[in-house]
Formats: sequence, C-alpha cells, structure tokens
Amino acid sequence: MKIKFLPLIAVLFAATSIMTSCLDNDVEQITYTSETSITGFSLGTLNIDRIGKDKNGLDSPYVDTLDCSNYPFTIDQINRTITNKDSLPVGTHIDKVITSITYDAGMLGYTPKGSDHDTIWTSTDSIDFTDPVEFKVYAYSGVEGKPYKVTINVHKQEPDTISWKKFDTQLFNAGSLSEQKAVYANGKVYVFGENGGTHIEYSDVSNDNPTSWVAVTKNVPADIETYSATACAGYIYFLAGTDKRLYKLDANSNEITSVNTETFEMLIGGNDIKSELYAVKEGEKGKKSGIYKENTWTEDANSFTLFPVGKPFFSNTTTASYNSDITTTIALCNNPGTTANDTAALVFNRISSDNKWEERMQNLPLPNLENVTMIYYDGKLYAFGGGYKEIKPFSQFYCSTDNGLCWRPVTECMAFPAEVPDPEKPNKEYINFPNLYDTHHGNYSCAVTPKLENETYRGNFIWIVWEDGSICRGRINRLGFTPKW
Repeated sequence: MKIKFLPLIAVLFAATSIMTSCLDNDVEQITYTSETSITGFSLGTLNIDRIGKDKNGLDSPYVDTLDCSNYPFTIDQINRTITNKDSLPVGTHIDKVITSITYDAGMLGYTPKGSDHDTIWTSTDSIDFTDPVEFKVYAYSGVEGKPYKVTINVHKQEPDTISWKKFDTQLFNAGSLSEQKAVYANGKVYVFGENGGTHIEYSDVSNDNPTSWVAVTKNVPADIETYSATACAGYIYFLAGTDKRLYKLDANSNEITSVNTETFEMLIGGNDIKSELYAVKEGEKGKKSGIYKENTWTEDANSFTLFPVGKPFFSNTTTASYNSDITTTIALCNNPGTTANDTAALVFNRISSDNKWEERMQNLPLPNLENVTMIYYDGKLYAFGGGYKEIKPFSQFYCSTDNGLCWRPVTECMAFPAEVPDPEKPNKEYINFPNLYDTHHGNYSCAVTPKLENETYRGNFIWIVWEDGSICRGRINRLGFTPKW
C-alpha cells in the first residue's frame, strides 16, 4: 500500500531528526515507536432493510437504522485479519460504514473500493465494505506495517426464520397412504400407513436429502395399528393383529420380530432416556397404564384410564433440570370430544419419580386441531395440524416452553408458507401448506431429525410427509449455520 502523502510524512520525520541532532546534549532524545498494530475495531450505526405493515395491513419495505457498536470484531494479529464472527442481520447496508479504530501511534491508511490509490483514514470516513478492505498502520518511526484484511459478515438468511423445500419425486410404492404415523430412527424416516392393508416404507435422510421410498416387506404382520408406531432405544415398536401383539422393527436391519407374546391396548410413547415404553394393557380388572421395560410389564400403582382410543399419540421426554435421574414425558393427541367444552387438544404428563400419568390442565390451551401433531424442535414443543373452527389448516405453529402447560401461537419467523404463484416468475418454487393439506385429504405425518453427532451444521430438519409420499423439509436457518466460535 502506498499513501499519496507518504513523501511529505517522510520529509517531516527527517527534519525532526536533523533538528534534534543540532541541540546540545542536555536535550532529551525522542524515540518513536515502530509498533504497527490495530488494537480495536467497531462499527457505528448502519442502515438496514425492514418489512413493515402499511395502513392497509400489507407488507411494505422501509429502511431503518441499527446500532452495530456492540457487534464484536475478532482481530487475528498473526494472520492480520479482522472480522465479525457474529454476522450482522440480513439486509444491513455495509456500503457506507462509519468505523471506530484504535491502533498504535502513527497514521492509518486504506484503499477505498474502486480507487487506485490509498488514503488516510479518519473516523468520519464512510467506507464501502461490500468487499474486504485492507488497512495498514504507518508508524512515526517510518516503519510501514503489514496490512490487515477487514471483512464484515452479513447474514444471507434470517437466522430464526424457517426455510422450506418440497420434494415431489419421492412417492410411496404403495400409492396413497392414509392414517399415517411417521417416526425417525437411524437416519431414516419410517411411515406407517393404510392403503388396502397396512404398509411400512422408509426414506434415508441421513444426508439431509430424502432418498426414494423403500417398502419394508419381510415378516410384516397383518393388521398393523399404524398410529401405534413408537420409536424407542433404536427400535420402532408397534401393535398388530386382532390381539394387538407387540412387535419391534430394527432400524439397522429392518427386521421385524414379535416381542415375546406381549399384547397391549395402545402405545402412548417411548422414553429413550430410560429405554422404556409407556402403554395401556387390558387386565382382569380393565385397562391399566404401565411401563414395559426389559421384557417386563409393570402396572402403574395409580393407573390412568382416560387415554382416547383410536388416536395417534405424540410424545417427548426430557430430563429434569434439577435432577438428571428424573424425566418428564409429555403426550398429546386430538380430543375426540364429548361436550361443547372440549375445545382443546389433550395433553398428558408423566414424571418418572411419580410413575403415573395425569391430564395436564392447560393455562393457555392448544386448540383442538384436526389431525394434530406435536414435535420437539429447537428445545421447544411445537404443535400444528388441520383446521379448527376459524383456524385454517397449517396456518401456524403453536409453541410451548413449559412442557405443554401454555401454548402460544407463533406469529413470526417459525411459519408455514402459503405462497401464491406469480405468473412473472414461472420457475420459482412455491409452497402452500394449506393447499397441500386439502389436496392430500388431510393425510400427512411428521418426523424430526436431531442434530447429527459430530455434524454441527447438519440434521435439525422437520420432515412432513404427504399422502402420496411427497415431502416438505424445513429447518430454522441458524440451525444450519456452521459455528464460527
């Protein structure tokens, strides 16, 4: 880098040296530092694109301001780079940036974008950082420092917004499947469904993209209760036959075997942490809830008998924050309803230390959505599904952060698109979830892939499978970012 004022600076330095040498020996000599480091870098207030609502309630773009002074910049003194590992929000303008820079004594120079010469930096300069900019410190001693490459990172996606992609080529071998239940195990999404008989098919999603559906055909029992499919400890358990015998599918080999001669009325959920199944069994004194673990059935002392028959249950288990030996399991299903007051979905909870189920009294109830589904995603419970009264199908997510006690509609970022095709953009992909729900007669299922081990930016996808086997894949954008810290 060559600053156009550098010759003048050199003359001044030389003159200073000559004047100092003419003085008598009682005058103290001044020695100038040769340090050429940048020691601090920060931004000022920048413009940012926003979307608001106009007086008619329609989306309207506008430009706002954003204080960026608190975004930390990392200075790598060895490689002479400066960058913000925490990217600025989407839409931040970095073509006119005011900077605050501290450096060793001397002068700071940089080359503006599009310029063929260097200039001296001042704190009032408006600098274009759409491409990296090099800065260099010139010490008063005349030493020219090595350049620093400054890069300002800006998110290309809204971190907390969920992005969706539709796959239309993956169709079920069995045709359309109704009464679906999807579960995830060993990198695969399994779907249990009905079409002139019960079917099991799976798609490998371990690479974050679904493969073609593969039918499980070996040793598949007749009359599978598709809603009973439950993943637990590496297996998928389900009930089949007139006696509702318990079977398990090995997610590694896809082998299906009966589990002893156990029979159950229904499976409520699985606890991966404790490797146990929660079920309801018909006994001599009626239906009893309990635990099936290590080929042993243990009936609950306070048996719960209010689980509705013929509904798919969706459950999730977490460890208690105050005791790692205690787990809480939440189960949810649609409310078949017996009175006009049955307007909320049913939520049940079980604490392992109590060994009993209770119906959760919801402070903010989840509406009794048709074909409701519950998932555990991003550390929260989410529920969604078909319509209910004035609520349209797949119009929004409902979120609970307190184990199903309160359900709040999600109004931003986490959303289902309902896009309408634009004739001027024929090649753009459009996804309209309410239309998909209607087109597929309300038949769908859902599974979630966890964050893959040792793959910090893979997994974390929501997979919604429709009646014909087509798939919508969604993920919160920040869960797919490669960590920079």
